[in-house]
Amino acid sequence: MNRNKSFVILLVIIAIVFLYKRIFSSKNEGSFIDEIREKDIKSIVRKKYMNHHNHNIPFLVYGHQDSIVVYRDWWDKVVVGDSIIKPKGSLEVIIKNSDKIEKLDYENQFGLEGQ
Repeated sequence: MNRNKSFVILLVIIAIVFLYKRIFSSKNEGSFIDEIREKDIKSIVRKKYMNHHNHNIPFLVYGHQDSIVVYRDWWDKVVVGDSIIKPKGSLEVIIKNSDKIEKLDYENQFGLEGQ
């Protein structure tokens, strides 16, 4: 009886974990891109940093304390003091200063054409 009870408890735990991951992964799917798409940015890059507590994800800090995740390949294209522009609804970030204009597109970078 003890063995059957342990087996049932194990199955229930596995089912709960499976359902939890299934429910919450579907809610979070695309949330990163949706969050980027909703941002309206017209500011100056104040700081660049790697978030060591979150898998070394690169961030740009702009405005007072707002931040945006950037793709690692973009890291060297952005300098503190650059202007950063991103219209709401777009996935394209424009980085510019007196010497350059960089268009960084989340849609093309992550292969999300047509979303």
